[in-house]
Amino acid sequence: MAILTGLLLAFSFPPFDLSFLAWFAWIPLWLALERANWRHGFRLGYISGVVFTLVTLNWIANNSGTTFWVASASMVGSILYLSIYYGLFGFLMMRGGRLLGRRAFLFAPLVWTGVEYIYSWGFMGFPWLSLAMTQNLFLPLQQFAEVGGIYMVSFWVLMVNTAIYAIEFLHLDGRQQQRAWLVLTGFLVVSFAVGGVRMWMVQHRDGPTIKVGAVQSNVDPHDKWVRSKKQQHVEDLLLKSDLALVDGAKVVIWPETAVPAYLMYYASLFNMIEHYVNRQDISILTGSLHHERQGDDIQTYNAAFFFAPDSAVKLYYKQHLVPFAERLPLVDLFPGLKVLNFGQANFAAGKQSSVYSLGSRDNKARFGTMICYESSDPVLFRRFVRNGAQVMTIITNDGWLGRSLGPYQHLALARFRAIEHRIPVVRSAQTGISAFVSPSGMIHHRIPLNQDGYFVVDAPLHKQATPYTRWGDWFGIFMLIGMLVWTGWVFFSRRRM
Repeated sequence: MAILTGLLLAFSFPPFDLSFLAWFAWIPLWLALERANWRHGFRLGYISGVVFTLVTLNWIANNSGTTFWVASASMVGSILYLSIYYGLFGFLMMRGGRLLGRRAFLFAPLVWTGVEYIYSWGFMGFPWLSLAMTQNLFLPLQQFAEVGGIYMVSFWVLMVNTAIYAIEFLHLDGRQQQRAWLVLTGFLVVSFAVGGVRMWMVQHRDGPTIKVGAVQSNVDPHDKWVRSKKQQHVEDLLLKSDLALVDGAKVVIWPETAVPAYLMYYASLFNMIEHYVNRQDISILTGSLHHERQGDDIQTYNAAFFFAPDSAVKLYYKQHLVPFAERLPLVDLFPGLKVLNFGQANFAAGKQSSVYSLGSRDNKARFGTMICYESSDPVLFRRFVRNGAQVMTIITNDGWLGRSLGPYQHLALARFRAIEHRIPVVRSAQTGISAFVSPSGMIHHRIPLNQDGYFVVDAPLHKQATPYTRWGDWFGIFMLIGMLVWTGWVFFSRRRM
């Protein structure tokens, strides 16, 4: 039954998107805990976590940017680490069951949301696997993220699980069950209706826009670094930008490391882009690499370059680096770790959520960008919005992942970022999936995996802060505090069932 919970959660996740499975996915694990006489809570929860993460994160082993053994070890390490939190949830439910019996599961939404907040936070956080992602098919339900972020959506999913469990297993009589099912059905209908109304309101909001284009080059991530092909690759990007310019684009977004060089010091490529921008009266945002000397050290960054007409180029440095892939955790505290080499890039982390003006000379807006994995971090995204971003972009290179589940999950994350702040998100991916995500979370102009192309959209400028923009993860923090209070109660209460 613990395995079944893991499978149900996995198949409710993108790209399978059988979202309704998440509404009762936890119940088999809870029945297993009960049948085990409230023993083996951590082990059963851990088994569910291993199955879930193995199915959803097996794409980590597809990473062609490193060796097979390093990629496989990364996948195994991620699964073993992340499953600990599912084990923790099982353990807490076990302790609650010893005190409250079946009624402990009435507190499951509180406990899980608190656990999810813990594993989504900090430099080892992984909000990629938030239970909110299971509702990717049901966009109206995701609208609650503008109030309480991903944690409110996860709480909603656990509430439905708890309601179904209570109706079927808390010894209600026939009439009580009928009434409870009626209330639950009404709750589902109201949830969808409220979310649908919010989507309609956001979609019909008037305001200024700016035309933004995105380019998908579909170049093999290894091939583009061949020295003899670098200039041709940039020329191809400029040709696609010409097409976007014809369609009225004022800003064109290129993918992460779209320019395969240390762009600031590669004069021929830098000048080519700068001359194009000034001649065509258009802005280009592109990913590339950058390094600079700081004392005796040379710091290397995964960077975004903001080219605008008649302006000096501006840079943004990726802040949330992928642990063990782009930088070893804790290396700043323990410099001796620098001697370890697992194939990681050893990038330095940026510190500023920079927002810059892009557009033509007479039509500009303020843009922020997130690079690849950063888009999973709602806390970091919120900083850009609070710094004045009117349009957010995501530049990424998912080409390392091939035809796996990863690019589909990565795109789904962008929906939450757009909904949380009601801000447009333009996503440019080297091999896909590039797309425009409207402030309602609707995905438009999608370019499929392993195809090249471009699109141009009228991006509405962000102008009104949402509750989540103002207060951030207030709901997750509230759930964490509640979980800690509940944990203290079940651990130190003298009363036992």
